[in-house]
Amino acid sequence: MKAQPITILPKLALFSAVFFWGSSFIAMKQAVLGFDAGKIIFFRMLLASIVFLLLFRFWGKITYQKGDWRYLALMAICEPGIYFFLESQALRWTTAGSAATINALQPPIVALLALILLREHPRFWTLVGFACCALGAIGLSLCSEGSPYAPLPWLGNLLEFGAMVASGVYIVLLKKLSDRYSPFFLTALQSFAGAILFFPLLFIGDPVSASIPIPSGVAIVYLATFVTFGGYYLYNWGVARTSAIEASVFLNLIPVFGVGLAYLVLAEVPTFSQSLMIAFIILGVVICEIGAEYLPSPIQFLRAKVAQR
Repeated sequence: MKAQPITILPKLALFSAVFFWGSSFIAMKQAVLGFDAGKIIFFRMLLASIVFLLLFRFWGKITYQKGDWRYLALMAICEPGIYFFLESQALRWTTAGSAATINALQPPIVALLALILLREHPRFWTLVGFACCALGAIGLSLCSEGSPYAPLPWLGNLLEFGAMVASGVYIVLLKKLSDRYSPFFLTALQSFAGAILFFPLLFIGDPVSASIPIPSGVAIVYLATFVTFGGYYLYNWGVARTSAIEASVFLNLIPVFGVGLAYLVLAEVPTFSQSLMIAFIILGVVICEIGAEYLPSPIQFLRAKVAQR
């Protein structure tokens, strides 16, 4: 199916969604300082599910197609399932800014998964940009120093990378399903599935205390309403009106929002080495998005030179 051109409303929806997602690292980092990560995700999904139930009239007509349960289940398992679990664990070991920077790998991962699952062949410069992003992410992990606030940054960054792979699978499946189901229904399904998947975590670890720290409680409410309900609905709505690859371009803003808000809110100041690796990742993203569109591959360049002779 041919992708529709991006209009201003899908652009604003995608832009707003990635802002909420960029801010989620700061909110999640605040929440895990005073509350168990698994329980945070459950309450986040539960609150979002309640909001969707209150707004069920906006779900639209649901016409199930035979065999779609496989795609719907895998989409929900990847995100929020695997993605939220890995990201919550990652923020126990690394800084919010570093975790947000790893998100720059998501567009190249989506392109790679599109090659594997959709047989969409990436261009030469897309592969070059992906290599730059991967090297930058590895360098960011190696040069990150441990601290009481981020005791094992390399482990946290590795877990965040795993979350990006799960999210990439989710985006590809989302685009496939958005032609048949409304964005509101797909987003609600994610919230319900997340509440079910993470319900057992209520009984693991320390019992839930009635005296939840106020900053952690506020962070959980923010994650449920603005990030899960608002962010996912806006992004799913935007994806339904574009393509998976086009929508993934906006994900490049997540590290910008994440690192910027981590500096403003949490006073996380990146070191020179970390800043260098961040710049390397951004360079890779630029190569992926701009180089693939405007620069010829070496083979195309040589063919053009030969043709001129």
